[in-house]
Amino acid sequence: MMTHLRNLFQHNLAAKIIALIAAVILWSYVMNDQNPSTDGTFTVQLTTLNAPEGYKITYDTEKVKIKVRGPRSLFINIGEQDFKAYVDLDGLDSGEHEVKVKTSLPQGMDLVETEPDTVKVTLDRIVQRKLQAEFIVSGAPGPDATVAHVIPETQYVTLEGPESAIDTVERVIGYVGLAGNTSDFQLQVPLTAINADGREVAGVRVVPGSANVSVQMARGLTKKVVPITPQVKSDLDAAYEVGSLRADPAKIEIAGDSKALAGISSINTEEISLAGVTKTTDKVAHLQLPDGVTVTNKSVSVHIVIKAKTKK
Repeated sequence: MMTHLRNLFQHNLAAKIIALIAAVILWSYVMNDQNPSTDGTFTVQLTTLNAPEGYKITYDTEKVKIKVRGPRSLFINIGEQDFKAYVDLDGLDSGEHEVKVKTSLPQGMDLVETEPDTVKVTLDRIVQRKLQAEFIVSGAPGPDATVAHVIPETQYVTLEGPESAIDTVERVIGYVGLAGNTSDFQLQVPLTAINADGREVAGVRVVPGSANVSVQMARGLTKKVVPITPQVKSDLDAAYEVGSLRADPAKIEIAGDSKALAGISSINTEEISLAGVTKTTDKVAHLQLPDGVTVTNKSVSVHIVIKAKTKK
C-alpha cells in the first residue's frame, strides 16, 4: 500500500512541482488584482503615556497624520478610531522637550510615515503662591462724602496655576465701586490676578476668588488736591541711574480736618526698592498719609525711567 502511494506521488514529480508553482503564482496574481495593497492617511488625536502628576502639559500640535499601507480590503471597516498616536513622557521634567510620536496600528497595516514624527511638549509645574490683595476704589461718592476706610475681610489670597503663569503675576486687585454712596456699605468684590501691563493672567486661579469688603464713608471733611512725590531707595545697581519718576495719577484728592490739611503741600510714596532693576519699569507704591488724612486709593503706580550710566 505504501509502495503504491509512493509511486503515485513520484510519478511525473517534476510536472506536479511546476503545476504547484504555477498555482501559487496564479493565486498571488488573483489576490493582488482583486485585493491590491494601497495607502491611506488618517488624522489622529495625540495622546499621552506616563504623564507626570502636578504638571500642565501642552503640545505644539494636538493631532498628527498617520500614513499606512495595507490590503484594500482592510480599509473597508476601519477608521481613525482604530489608530493611536501618542508620546511617552516617562522621566521628563519641567521645560520644553522634543518627543518622538509613537503609533499603534490595526493588524495587517504597515506604517509609511507620521507627520509630524516629533512634537514639542512643554511641562509646566503647577505651583501655589501667596500674595496680598489690593482694593482699588472706583466711581464717585455722593455729595459731600468721601471714603474714610476700605476694610476687606480677606487680606491674602493663594494663586494656583502653571509656574510660568504664576511668575508673571504682579498684583491681585479688586475694584470697589462707590456708585454715589454717602453712607457705609458692604459688597462682594471679585479678585483678579494681573501682570505688569495690567492685564489678567490666564490660567491662574485666585483662592478665594472674591472678598467681602466694608467701606466706611465720612461726611463734612475738607478736601484738597495735592501732587504725589515718588520716593525710591538707593539700592539701584551702580551701573544704572534713575532718569525720571512719575506717579500715576500725578495728583490726588485728600480729605480730613481743615487743620490737618493746612500744612500739606504734597504726599510722598513709600520708598520703592530698585534692587535688580535694569530697565524702565512701573512699580506700585503705597502713599504715606499723615494722621487724620484719608484718600480714596492708598496706592499709586510709579513710572520709573532707568538709564545706563555713560562710561567716561
